Amino acid sequence: MSKLGITTIILTLAVISAVPAKRAAAPAPAAFGPAPGEDCITPLSNASDCLEYVTAGSNLTVPDKSCCPELAGLIESNIVCLCELLSGEIAEQLGLSIDLGRAVNLPAVCKIANVPLATLCSAVGYPVAAPASGPSSEGPSTG
Repeated sequence: MSKLGITTIILTLAVISAVPAKRAAAPAPAAFGPAPGEDCITPLSNASDCLEYVTAGSNLTVPDKSCCPELAGLIESNIVCLCELLSGEIAEQLGLSIDLGRAVNLPAVCKIANVPLATLCSAVGYPVAAPASGPSSEGPSTG
């Protein structure tokens, strides 16, 4: 086997072993999306238009026009993946710095959820610490 082939195999194994498995306290109801540990990159990338708004240090005052429908779809079909991102597991793996205040308040900014995101995440076994109130956690007025 060539040196390149061996290097590729070693790198693949290193990446696979570096992704920690999440053990949920209780199984998530099927209605909330995939079980913990399933691939979340695709569902989260489908909501990528929200990323610039929730990235730490963002100067955006409102999320991208496409963000809210994408976020609604993510909450409806893959809440576990969103909660893994907010709990820090996926963000750390991807090298993202998320403004938790903005991220947790994004459903309210988008007017798509009656239940706080932190409550939804706790219900599926991923507690998300509610951030302290501050300028970055305030949702902009969309009126």
